[in-house]
Amino acid sequence: MRRFVLCTLVFLLTASILRSQTETHSVPPPSVNDFTGIQSFLSSDWMEGREADTRGGFMAADFIASLMQLNGLLPYGDTGNIKEHRTNQPFNRSYFQDFELIRYRVEKSSLALIKASPEGESVLQFVPGVDFETSPVPFSLKEEASLVFAGYGIEAPGKGYDDYRGIDVRDRIVLIAAGFPGHSDTTSAAWKKLGKSFGREFSKLSVKLRVAEKHGAKAVILIGPEGGTEPFLPAIHNRDLINSAMNSAKPEPDYEDAEYYLPGDTGMVYIPCFSLSTGVARLLLMGTAIDLPGFERKAAGDLLSSSMAVSGKKLRLSVEVARDAVGVRNVLGIIPGHDTGKNILIGSHFDHLGVRKGVIYNGADDNASGVSGMLALAKNWAGHPEKPSCNIIFAAWTAEEKGLLGSDWFVRHSGILSGSLSVVINMDMISRSAPEDTLGRQLSIGTLPMNEDLKTLAKKINSHLKHPFVLDLWDVTGHTGSDYAHFAERKIPVMTFFSGFHDDYHTPRDIWSKTDPVKMEEILKIVNECILETSENPPARK
Repeated sequence: MRRFVLCTLVFLLTASILRSQTETHSVPPPSVNDFTGIQSFLSSDWMEGREADTRGGFMAADFIASLMQLNGLLPYGDTGNIKEHRTNQPFNRSYFQDFELIRYRVEKSSLALIKASPEGESVLQFVPGVDFETSPVPFSLKEEASLVFAGYGIEAPGKGYDDYRGIDVRDRIVLIAAGFPGHSDTTSAAWKKLGKSFGREFSKLSVKLRVAEKHGAKAVILIGPEGGTEPFLPAIHNRDLINSAMNSAKPEPDYEDAEYYLPGDTGMVYIPCFSLSTGVARLLLMGTAIDLPGFERKAAGDLLSSSMAVSGKKLRLSVEVARDAVGVRNVLGIIPGHDTGKNILIGSHFDHLGVRKGVIYNGADDNASGVSGMLALAKNWAGHPEKPSCNIIFAAWTAEEKGLLGSDWFVRHSGILSGSLSVVINMDMISRSAPEDTLGRQLSIGTLPMNEDLKTLAKKINSHLKHPFVLDLWDVTGHTGSDYAHFAERKIPVMTFFSGFHDDYHTPRDIWSKTDPVKMEEILKIVNECILETSENPPARK
């Protein structure tokens, strides 16, 4: 009898464990009906394009927080003296993580060429928007300085190429060409040695500006490798006339966005960049020893720069900048797990481009799709009778369109990054397809190279679908296309999901009626299974 009772207890205990495991494994993926209503409302005109620092952005944040509370997520935002009505016990936390951004915009800029001659100095004033364009900088400045030609503006001695070797650019204006050695000739010695990856790493303008700033330059002048960039259109009405004459579709409204940064950001570039029209670039080079075609051949063939000082010419420039602080907010909820010392994070940005010249940029795919998918997943996991294996944080990021600033703030001010955050799953644009993907079966998933286990997981889960996707599994290293970037920089395992660029990207035509709910449902099946697998078996970290 005693043996019978013991066997019965073992059987019941085993059955309970198996049932618990089965219930955890049976968290259903979202269906079309779980996310389409959310996606359509977030991308409706009521939300006014959800720009981060606008009324529409705050309305969207409030809506997302309401759904998190309704579906049983605990708040995971700010702590302390919370005045928001959407607080929850315990911890006296809000669903919102509030912070400020510094917004800045170039109000006015000027550029003039000063030439020395026996008769004295002559000044030639250039026209902004016609002869040159100015990159935004966070502070106003006025400078007058001599010129130094610094080739491509690349410093990579470890790769065998350095434009700054042997020249002094301190307190001077640096003239650089776009591109990198061998960029226009894939048969050249430079291309064979350096390749496309060199260009991705070193030819970005932001990288070139940081290098010039490090060497003490006052400003950067950018020209095309053949003598200039394309001419700038002098006025917007000309572009409208051209579009009308060609009987094209109604042109998209042009807009100039402000730039944003986080207070205390030490990665800011403070020197301006002036991009020249072809005519002005040729005028600037006239009478100098700079031979751009010869420089290109020399760099491509022998990896040698042609950097030199430019005598007899100076530039006078100014930039007037308007700056102000604006408030924004992330939205964060959490489902506590059995192991509260371990966390996984499911994130998507909810902001878009707002209203420009009276036209609403609805952003149905970018990224009402990702955030509605995130909320649908949160509902199913919060409503499941069994706790997940670990904490699951659900995040709706703001200011992704301003430079991934919402996720940047979280990374800088969250204490969970020191070992307890095992994986970040990011969803950005998961409801459309690229034009060439006529069957709607292509899916891009980015991971870090040390996480082959996540690639294997993605392939395994995808193979179980009735109609598997054609997967593009890529390395996110060095890429900053979405909010995965700040986590990947810190070697936190990431999986970022993306269904393809389309012709309506960043236009007012990105509307809900053009989305593909069936494709999005299939993507969320993969994401849902990834949550389960990574919560129970965290990916390797090296």
